[in-house]
Amino acid sequence: MFGMPPEMGMSGAFDTSMLQLTGYLFAGLVGLIFGAILLGLFTLPAFFLILWGADKVTSAAAAATGWFPLKVVLIMFRGLRRSPLRTSLTYLAIFVLTLVLCLIYAVLYMIGNATSEKEANFKAIVTHKTAIPSQMPAGYYDDFKRACLESKEMEGMRPVRGDKDIMSWSFVLGTTDKVNQRKDTMVFLFALEPDKVLTMMDGLDDLTGDELDLLKRGCDAMKVNDRAIVMSKSRLKLLNKRVGDRIKMHGLNYQNILFEFTIIGELPEGKYEGVSFMNKDYLIKQLEAYPRDKENNPKGEAHPMLEKCINLIWVKLPDKRAFETLSGLVNSGKFGRVPIKLETASSGIGTWLGAFKDIFWGIKYILVPAMIGIMSLVVANALSISVRERRTEMAVLKVLGFQPRHVLLLVLGEALLVGVLGGGMSAILAYGMLGSFKFQIMFFGAFFVPINALIYGPLLGAAVSFAGSIMPALSAKDVKVAEVFAKVA
Repeated sequence: MFGMPPEMGMSGAFDTSMLQLTGYLFAGLVGLIFGAILLGLFTLPAFFLILWGADKVTSAAAAATGWFPLKVVLIMFRGLRRSPLRTSLTYLAIFVLTLVLCLIYAVLYMIGNATSEKEANFKAIVTHKTAIPSQMPAGYYDDFKRACLESKEMEGMRPVRGDKDIMSWSFVLGTTDKVNQRKDTMVFLFALEPDKVLTMMDGLDDLTGDELDLLKRGCDAMKVNDRAIVMSKSRLKLLNKRVGDRIKMHGLNYQNILFEFTIIGELPEGKYEGVSFMNKDYLIKQLEAYPRDKENNPKGEAHPMLEKCINLIWVKLPDKRAFETLSGLVNSGKFGRVPIKLETASSGIGTWLGAFKDIFWGIKYILVPAMIGIMSLVVANALSISVRERRTEMAVLKVLGFQPRHVLLLVLGEALLVGVLGGGMSAILAYGMLGSFKFQIMFFGAFFVPINALIYGPLLGAAVSFAGSIMPALSAKDVKVAEVFAKVA
């Protein structure tokens, strides 16, 4: 996307953005792993503090009751504290694995929500039938609204709020520096109707208080001034701009179009990151004025994007019967110049994600199992070293009356304690970072760690710990007292 040649149109921008997004996914995964390691190191003191506190509580309970299982648990805690290096390594492995998988789970959960159909009051999406990215003539939007709101076939099945339940999106990509196109000069906008932002845009219905008031005022200002835009905080920071500044933007997918904007507001934190909203009327005005631009268009021709400026049309319908009826109208040949299709929003998003299906398949069925396998090996290696070093201790325990099953449970218990604590702390941290702060990406809705990750995290840590510790535990169970003391002697 960045640094593409001037002749590259919307299709080229789309293909390039796909490649870049793929690169961002992998780069983000590598950064996530390194970040998880740093967070794990940062939480190590808290982990050992919990071990110390649990040791003191268990010691007091064992002394008061004399209950044998408590004494075994006490030995587990003290065994972990006696080998801080190996315990730290095991904890970090579990912590990193759980944190990364929690965030991968959050992405898959978000995609699952975006691609799951709703039975009532669900969204449908109109796109070009054969072209990716979708590009439709400007007039199709008005034709579609008439089909929804005026056709006899839709009687009794029209959108509940009428025109407010229909909106179009046009994607506008530009740069503030036409010569030196870089990431920090790029601007990506949704050209839309400002009065429908709060009624039709996903992820904004949970706004309250000042954030909602600011967004309302921004949308009202865009209706009055069609050159006003609302920009995400991250993009403002990257452009080194602030509310009230003016910018000039050279269109990349709208070649030879110069946009002049005033930044009149910012999007709430975490909402539509990297995106800006502009008034659709200003885009249409600029396209219609293009034939009069003698400098860039000496022949006075219409801009080629005028017939391709609508990328998506969204509509909220009351039920599936309304969707099927409207789909029949769309496919009836009424829109003959450019073939279009109506599909549920979940199906449309699923189609868009088709370009990434191999990546998601690889993450789900190759990357995740590989990470679990590697971390299990790390746990197994750490515990194997610990068992070999503690063979004398195991033999002494057997002399004192411990049965092989007790030794087995002792080794497994130590691993499970680390797994449950490491997985639990990692899940709590992941949920705390994204559980209440709902980060939103484009039209996918809120990106957050579901609350059930607080259950899955400890269970995952326990499962990985068990898989990595079962063989060392079986080895410890079979320690021969005579052989150990013979070597010592």
